[in-house]
Amino acid sequence: MKFGTELQAHLTPEWRQQYIEYEGLKTLLFSMLDKKQEYQEDYSDNEEEDPDVLNEQFDHSFFEGVMSEIKRINVFYKEKESDAQTRYTKLTSEFHRQLELLHHQSLGKETSDIKGKKVVAVHPARIKKLESKIYEKFRMAFSEYYLNLILLQNYQALNYTGFRKILKKYDKVMESKRGKKCFAAHVRGSYFEKSKEVEKLIESTEKFVTNTLEKGDRNKAMQKLRVPPLSGLELHEHSTTFKSGLMTGLAASICAVVILASLVQDKIQTDKPLEADTIPALVAFRSTFLLFFFTVLISWNTYGWRNAGVNHILIFEIDPRNHLNYLQLLTAGMLFIFLWGITLLLYIFSPLVAPAMKPETWPLIFFIIVFGLFLLPAPIFYHRTRFWLLRRIFRIFTAPIFPVQFADFFIADQLNSLATVLLDISFVFCYYTTYWSQGDEKCTEPGIWYRILIATLPPWFRFAQSVRRYFTTSDWFPHLVNAGKYFSSIVVIILANVAGIIHKNKDGDQTLLGLDIFAAYVVVACISTLYAYWWDIKMDWGFLDHTSTGHKNKYLRDELLYAGGKKFVYFIIMGLDLVLRCVWTINISLADWKFVHKQYVITGTALLEALRRAVWNFIRLENEHLNNCGQFRAVRDINVRVITEHTKHDEAKDEDSDREDIKKRTPSGTRTRKLSRAKSRRLSEASGASSKASTQATAVDLKLNLNTANTSV
Repeated sequence: MKFGTELQAHLTPEWRQQYIEYEGLKTLLFSMLDKKQEYQEDYSDNEEEDPDVLNEQFDHSFFEGVMSEIKRINVFYKEKESDAQTRYTKLTSEFHRQLELLHHQSLGKETSDIKGKKVVAVHPARIKKLESKIYEKFRMAFSEYYLNLILLQNYQALNYTGFRKILKKYDKVMESKRGKKCFAAHVRGSYFEKSKEVEKLIESTEKFVTNTLEKGDRNKAMQKLRVPPLSGLELHEHSTTFKSGLMTGLAASICAVVILASLVQDKIQTDKPLEADTIPALVAFRSTFLLFFFTVLISWNTYGWRNAGVNHILIFEIDPRNHLNYLQLLTAGMLFIFLWGITLLLYIFSPLVAPAMKPETWPLIFFIIVFGLFLLPAPIFYHRTRFWLLRRIFRIFTAPIFPVQFADFFIADQLNSLATVLLDISFVFCYYTTYWSQGDEKCTEPGIWYRILIATLPPWFRFAQSVRRYFTTSDWFPHLVNAGKYFSSIVVIILANVAGIIHKNKDGDQTLLGLDIFAAYVVVACISTLYAYWWDIKMDWGFLDHTSTGHKNKYLRDELLYAGGKKFVYFIIMGLDLVLRCVWTINISLADWKFVHKQYVITGTALLEALRRAVWNFIRLENEHLNNCGQFRAVRDINVRVITEHTKHDEAKDEDSDREDIKKRTPSGTRTRKLSRAKSRRLSEASGASSKASTQATAVDLKLNLNTANTSV
């Protein structure tokens, strides 16, 4: 793997701007090589010139860039190292202070806490419980602190490796030894390379946790602290990559088989045709497929966040040691799509496979297995992720009792796009418990009170969360304005159901504020759609930023992380969001006017809404990462990736890539031209001027990098 790719894979997202500008230095190096080759083509007869003297005409900007990078990294490393030392002192002193305070309380004495407030004595029966809580709290605190030390150590190693690679590359392509001298003189003696304070803090943390928090049990202490070695992570990733590829291939294959089977199903000669059971089975299968499809989209989100440096682990407050990566999410989603396809084939060929069983029993069996596995309390099948998600769903359903965290509102937003799944689940319970033999109309007709209630639940969750945020922060904007957006969604749902009831009863005389109910529904739906779209681009995505300092991305915001910051991609996303927010009009134009069966239209619009939400997720988390726009989190450093020294195999790959880069830039032949020494002197002066201009340009670029550094922290 090339070091540039490895750097992007291992760096800490919040510190993205603080690492060595490896690709920039590499580009600068090869631009100098091109200039050197052009010079040699013109002056190939000048055999007296020393290669190092020749290189000095072109490499001023390169070495100035290297020195500037060393200085910048030293400053940042010192700052983080000082923060780590201060934090260690505070953690240890606070631990001892709290134990001392508890000791005074256990003696039945009144004492004072650190702020001078009176703390009364505690009953001895509670002392042990309180002490256990203190220990557990500081185990978690030191675990996170230890991760930050590993992170800083990896920052140190990555930058050291980066300088070694780029200076070694310089010597190779420029046929010089100046890079090796620069590395020995400036990199090896730099502060970030020679400082051992982080290693001492790691050792002190391990001793403190072992001797104090775990009573001398080092194995237990290191189980809490240790970050898995990179070699194990890479092996795990290779196996997960194979599994995800296998499952993706199987899922794609089974989907193709299902399409072919549905086309030939009509030709199957049986006594029990499937036509009468198609719609209930469609709804039952759709309820699970949408969840699997959405899981695949979330894996796509996770992949995009990871590549763009958006630290979703920090934003969602996920355990950095135990979480699913994008490959695991993709594997899970594709596995269930494959099983879903198998079940659908069993349904299609049910008259042949199980003629004595009702065909619609197959989607019921699959439905029970899927949701049973999701709710299974056993520690199997990504149980930590399932339990975390269940806890979040509980907090959402009990809004506004609990304070709102970023993950709470984010998952509630996902539920707004999965409202069809909630309605399908209610249909499954209704159909299979009551009207199995009476068709599907009884479970989907307008006016069923619990279907209206379930349809309004997702916007109600966000409405309640926004109101809770208002009471927590006392800021009416944006929270009450956001609550108004979801209240308008609730009104739209109610009007849609009322219009459906009136249409069913053939009663066209009902009006609302002088408007026909259906017309009122359309008007309010249009207002709600524009309201939500404005909130998307302005508040959730941070676009139309009039306070932008540089105005370099007009109508967007200063920093754009995806697609290399290409503005047209973001404008396409803005247009796509508007188009997909208007898919409800398809229901009016096709379903309500009986052109297509309503359930087929709902299936298509539900898939489009899931796709819209996935695109929304990309930009929403980008904005949260850059600006903490929701003020949901305090900034803290966290990372899960660790690095090791390159193996000889990696070094050989790097040398091969170097040879490829040089080969691409080596001319097929050289021209022989004889020029006077005067002309040679004039061109040398011109080359020196060009080098000076290049140096100034590099200084400007590095200054811009310094000015924009740490913006994501």
